[in-house]
Amino acid sequence: MGQQMHKVGVILIWIGLIMTVVGLIFGFIDLVKYGEPSIWIAMIPAGFALLLVGVTATQFSKK
Repeated sequence: MGQQMHKVGVILIWIGLIMTVVGLIFGFIDLVKYGEPSIWIAMIPAGFALLLVGVTATQFSKK
């Protein structure tokens, strides 16, 4: 169970990191280009939440 939880945690870390970076890049491009935030900005807190869950899962999976 610990190894599975660690693997899921690492996957969640990568997904969260990618979502956060993509949200930052495209969100701020839209913010500068159109002057209003887009749906890309909403990916930042969602990605951060996945990143936090992934880090917590990897820490709890260790012996």
